[in-house]
Amino acid sequence: MLEDNIIYLKKNYPNLYEEIEKTEAKNFQSNISIEHTKNNQETIKIKKDERDFYLHSKYNPLREAEAIISKLEEKESIDDNSHVVFYGLGLGYHIDIFTKRHPNTSFSLYEPSVEVFHKFLEKINFRKLSSDKLEIIQCEFKPKSVDIFLSALLNKMNKKFIIMDLPIYENIFEEQYNNFFSKFKELVKIKRSSLHTDYAFQKRWTVNSMKNLKEVLSTPNIVSEKAGAFKAKTAILVAAGPSLNEEIENLRYIKDNGLAYIFSVGSAINTLINNDIYPHATCTYDPSVKNQMVNEIIKEKGINEISMIFGSSVGYETLENYPGNKYHMITSQDSVALYYLKNNDGSALDLVSDAPTIAAVTLQLLFILGFCKIILVGQNLGYRDKKRYSEGISYSSAEVTDKELESAVWAKDVYGNDILTTDMFNSMRRQIESYIKQYPSVSVINATKGGAKIEGAEFIELEEIIKRYLNENLVEKNWLEVKNIEYDKEYLKNQSANMDKSHRSVLKINKEYREILNKIEKTINNRKYTQVQNLYVKLDKELKRIENNSFYKTFILPMNRVQYKILADSIESLNEEKDPYEQGKKVIKSFGNFIDTCANDIKMIEPIYSEMKDSINEFILK
Repeated sequence: MLEDNIIYLKKNYPNLYEEIEKTEAKNFQSNISIEHTKNNQETIKIKKDERDFYLHSKYNPLREAEAIISKLEEKESIDDNSHVVFYGLGLGYHIDIFTKRHPNTSFSLYEPSVEVFHKFLEKINFRKLSSDKLEIIQCEFKPKSVDIFLSALLNKMNKKFIIMDLPIYENIFEEQYNNFFSKFKELVKIKRSSLHTDYAFQKRWTVNSMKNLKEVLSTPNIVSEKAGAFKAKTAILVAAGPSLNEEIENLRYIKDNGLAYIFSVGSAINTLINNDIYPHATCTYDPSVKNQMVNEIIKEKGINEISMIFGSSVGYETLENYPGNKYHMITSQDSVALYYLKNNDGSALDLVSDAPTIAAVTLQLLFILGFCKIILVGQNLGYRDKKRYSEGISYSSAEVTDKELESAVWAKDVYGNDILTTDMFNSMRRQIESYIKQYPSVSVINATKGGAKIEGAEFIELEEIIKRYLNENLVEKNWLEVKNIEYDKEYLKNQSANMDKSHRSVLKINKEYREILNKIEKTINNRKYTQVQNLYVKLDKELKRIENNSFYKTFILPMNRVQYKILADSIESLNEEKDPYEQGKKVIKSFGNFIDTCANDIKMIEPIYSEMKDSINEFILK
């Protein structure tokens, strides 16, 4: 390995360097070798299945590399906001040409072959390879290397990804190649979905949590007060998939004979009530305005026998005028409860993690409550006979449109057949599977006929489950009766007083932040670039004041988490801007847009904050 590369890797990638040190060249396979080409350059020859493959042209590798990069440029628009991932390094001809043509474009390197990576390190000098634009280097020393690389890549970058794979790699390293690209596509989907969710609900999560604090203070925390209380009991988690229609009589039999606790999630409550089946509880956590429609049937009929278990960041409209008993669980999206509340015994709050579906959230809850057996009903996670929902749901169409079918993807059902599903359903399924793995001692059974196969949940039809396992009355009459342990009032009082102080300082912080931006604008317009650097330092300090202010941390930054991340990610690219005038303009725009958005939200939540304070004072004075 080149001495410069040893120094570079030791300093920037110590873990990678250690892995390289562990692999000795004498242990490498003899099927990989360096050969000289017709024009006296070098290429790598790999023998596989009695055939010889060359990573580069046997005649002119440099000309071939130029053609590869030219083809990439025709296909993709490459600029400073792009990030190119080189899959397959070879001897680096194409990488060298790319960095010379695009010196301001960042890039990362991934090599699936340890032997080829060693050859690369012997020939290519990182110091001469635009190393200031080189973000991540990884070699596939072990299967987990792919996950480590892709996770670091997607978490670090906020740019357009372009993958440049050396063409021959798909043939030589087929299994590794397919695994890499499959995982990359999957992680990009997940990141996009997460970003979309954050953008759609970031303000609602906070507003809901503020408005719902009154309900949280006046209802029992089911997680804190009932954890582990249902050992040796069975729970049935009922979702609104089309298969639910077939299980109505089975569920009626189970409810009438007290054979298991029935938890309805999402829209399933409508199907159950339309069939005169009242579950033991209905669970809800969706932060959207539309979520109130799910339980509208209970409000309209004035049904007070069904308890509601709600996530603390649920759409606040859902809780209004609910006739039955209410119990809460603090969700991980609730920054408000996390700031204000502490249990009376001084312990931290027990949280339920946010998830793509209420079924996954409720599954967590059932694990925490101690149920030893959990049965999934109506958890189709895919389409069945062109239907997405069970019957009895009036506010959303059960029929799948032709357009939705065109964009659907294939998955395996519980019988091993192919069914159509969606990326969202797949995301929900993976989340459920991850929770099942976390609780291996709990038996989770999937009783959804024709539903997607869920790893870790054996498929058994509900009729058979009743015969095998549900043969005695296990349901206690007052199963949700609690002592109603209150939150620490003194802590809440102190936190409220401290928040008022932070609230009063917010406008001053915003004013000083805006004044610095105005000075930056004036300074760059006057071309006084040496003075502007001090102003950037002051602006950075002002941003730190925002980050450390409790009002901002609890309310405003969570409401603008996407914009805040974009601002944080842009700082590096702002620092790379060589033109001081352009740099100043970009700083003013990025930081200005952010503070304007925050200022609007501060104004918007003022009445909600005042209303929340009244609820806090009312609770303290009880």
